[in-house]
Amino acid sequence: MKQKKVQGYQRLTGYLFMAPAAVMIIVFMIVPLLWNVALSFCSWNGNSSVEFVGITNYLSVFSEATTLVTLKRSVILALTATSVSMLLGMLYAFLLYRLRKKEQSFFRFVFFSPAMLPMTVTGLLFVFVLSSNGLLNALLSLLGLESLQHAWLADPNLALWVLGIVQGWKGCGVTMMLCTTAILSLPDSLYECARLEGANYWQQVRIIMLPLIKPTLKLQLSMTVMSSFKSYDIVYAMTKGGPGEFTYTAPMKIIQLGFTFNEYGTAAALGTVLVLLASFFVIAARFALRGETYEY
Repeated sequence: MKQKKVQGYQRLTGYLFMAPAAVMIIVFMIVPLLWNVALSFCSWNGNSSVEFVGITNYLSVFSEATTLVTLKRSVILALTATSVSMLLGMLYAFLLYRLRKKEQSFFRFVFFSPAMLPMTVTGLLFVFVLSSNGLLNALLSLLGLESLQHAWLADPNLALWVLGIVQGWKGCGVTMMLCTTAILSLPDSLYECARLEGANYWQQVRIIMLPLIKPTLKLQLSMTVMSSFKSYDIVYAMTKGGPGEFTYTAPMKIIQLGFTFNEYGTAAALGTVLVLLASFFVIAARFALRGETYEY
């Protein structure tokens, strides 16, 4: 009886500690999401009364070619940023593991520092780096590679990919930290056995590290995909949707529909479609990383 009472107090304490976070999530995430979904089936300009219009807003989203193009650009930007962030972060983590502790600490700080910068600040810094007279073109000229110089943010064929690379570079520090922590938690005996069998370091990465840190990779991949689809600030800071509208993405279209044209229902419908699209890629990414669970 006493043990049950203690367990009840412990459960109550847990609920009390979770309550503030639960309230914040419900108020600032669940309720706005539900309101956005409800609004996507309505017509509202911010002043008039809300009028139910069914799936008219969704038909408008899928019938307008320019809106579908913004969704396509968001997908390209998100996949580029996710690929760069995951691959570069994993590479950093595998290289850091080979260093001594003091060197690891220093380079962890160096590689993670871009993640501490606001996205807008990062975008403005890279505007100076990637402009026609910027640092990158100056460096290429210094190396005698003038043929590789570009107006990186003014070229319609390159601008969107450049934005994805910059966003992925900024986020790779988080991937690096999570992967490094997961790798350091693995027992040394696994590496000793691999070395005795004649495996080199990159074979150890492929056979030991990658399978055992897969849960961490799955979590980080999901978070990176979701954040990449929400890209607005870095696009606005670097190109404002240009040149022309070649980097005009779905979040920018949502802002325009809602706060310029006062078409809140259509904006909500496009936002819902974007959430569903991001959810699809998250599920696909997690499915791609499915596999056996290893114990050690």
